[in-house]
Amino acid sequence: MLRDETANSVRSALARGDLLAAYDEVTQGKEQGHKGLDYLEVLTLARLGDTERGLRLYEAYGLAAMGDVDALSLKARLLKDQAFAAGPKLDTDKVLEACGLYAAVYRRTRSSYPAINAATLAKIAGRTALASGLAREVVRQVSAEGRQDYFSLATLAEALVVLGDLTEAEATLTQAVQAPDADVGSRSTTFLQLQRLVAAAGGSAAGSTLLEPIRPPKVAMFCGNIFIGDRGLEAKLADEVAAVIRREKVGFGYGALAAGSDIIIAEQLLDAGAELHIVLPFAEVDFVAQSVAPSGDAWVRRYKECKTLATTITFASTMSYVGEQAQFAYGSKVTMGMARLRARHLNGEAIQLAIVEGAGAGTLSGSDIAAWRAVGAKSEVVTTPELKRPVLPAPPPRSHVKRGTYGIMFTDFPGFTGLDERVLPIFWQEVMLRAAATLERYADVIRESNTWGDALYVVFQDARSAAAAALDLSDEFSQVDTRALGVPEGTAMRIALHYGSTYSGYDPISRRTTYYGTEVSRAARIEPVTPSGSVYVTEPFAAVLEMEKDHLFTCNYVGKMALAKGYGSYPLYRLRRDPTAGR
Repeated sequence: MLRDETANSVRSALARGDLLAAYDEVTQGKEQGHKGLDYLEVLTLARLGDTERGLRLYEAYGLAAMGDVDALSLKARLLKDQAFAAGPKLDTDKVLEACGLYAAVYRRTRSSYPAINAATLAKIAGRTALASGLAREVVRQVSAEGRQDYFSLATLAEALVVLGDLTEAEATLTQAVQAPDADVGSRSTTFLQLQRLVAAAGGSAAGSTLLEPIRPPKVAMFCGNIFIGDRGLEAKLADEVAAVIRREKVGFGYGALAAGSDIIIAEQLLDAGAELHIVLPFAEVDFVAQSVAPSGDAWVRRYKECKTLATTITFASTMSYVGEQAQFAYGSKVTMGMARLRARHLNGEAIQLAIVEGAGAGTLSGSDIAAWRAVGAKSEVVTTPELKRPVLPAPPPRSHVKRGTYGIMFTDFPGFTGLDERVLPIFWQEVMLRAAATLERYADVIRESNTWGDALYVVFQDARSAAAAALDLSDEFSQVDTRALGVPEGTAMRIALHYGSTYSGYDPISRRTTYYGTEVSRAARIEPVTPSGSVYVTEPFAAVLEMEKDHLFTCNYVGKMALAKGYGSYPLYRLRRDPTAGR
């Protein structure tokens, strides 16, 4: 019974398009000993885009032995996705490999699902005769069955696209989204499939129109100015925000809950049936004291009501407020990146929804709008006349010690403490000299570097530089002669990255500038749970990286993991280079 409950919970999260929650559910269920979740784990990895791990686990779990159409088709789906993520150009050979596997599953099961996938891939690969034959068979089969569920109608529509009947395909998709099972997750996968098909056909205007009925709901990052209540103004702003939410078809919102603009937007998102995801910049008690309570008790009550109805509550940092505006800016940047990550998982679009006085000049929200637009993303800005601002409490006394926000790296070599004394000089040559040569290339963006034993501690100026250096180090460490060290083959340095605010000051012991604080401690707790040879990053790091324009990396979710020394569970991602960058 517990296994069934877990499986249903995973499927529910997949239906909502909440892939991170789905993965957390399935891994937690497996940790509790629930059986029969292997298929759902691999399916979730496929939707997350982690095809490499998905294929590895598909074989390890022996999913092909299940024999049903879903399990048999899953490997073909992973190969298909791998073909589209293989590099700057589409891997046609892998497309045809996936097509052949789908076709074989169709011959074995006579199911329309593998048949339409084989038809679409054949069309994309230029095998038009095979594509048309399979598509006609799908149309005949689905029409004869007469089912009106979402997947049957979406399958029929896809077959019509392959056959070139876009008008009838659009009408069928419009009908499909009215089906009771037309959930966000299903629409998202269909949207990606048809997007690839339309692109392969030249991306006509008719093809773009075709996608509109199944386009996933948009993800909004919301922000705005704090102000004191005014019933007339609030009602006007609420109406304007509601109109934007309807027009843009927003289904998810990510933001803080400061008094005024934030809470008004959050309330309208909830009224529209959208998911609300709260992201606070630092400890909640400090946030409420600084950004909610000064505007009055009514806003505190509304804050609590929104919080109760929110789908998730995340802290960009759990540290206290230390009186720095930069802490709010950090929270905003993490929020923006989280919204963009969610949109990526949905194969959808992230927009920004803001309420600002005038153009927002000189305010944090104005800076947020500029940062969002700098990466080429769309902002919907509701402007308002002059606002009545609250008197904010005095910030806590600020330390004279400098603070900044940086990329933080910790590494270590598994099994180092067990190395024979005689091989330590070899370790120094094989590992530490490689590290030194690699980091030398990043000398202009490194703020501090240190080492003790096998460990490295490096502070980088920004997330992009930290990511690039970490992957370069990982590549170098993979060349280490493990036999000479007497460690198992495949043993390699584990690398952890975080992005957060730190103090910087003179260290009287080392007699140089050092960086320290809560976020440094957090970064140190991630490295021990990172697998050998991997680069793991925190959610704030992944989110901030997402806000870097034209970055060359991808972050695959690996779940909420218990950090070392009782630091709690934390969502982590595996960092890799993006092979499709520049496509």
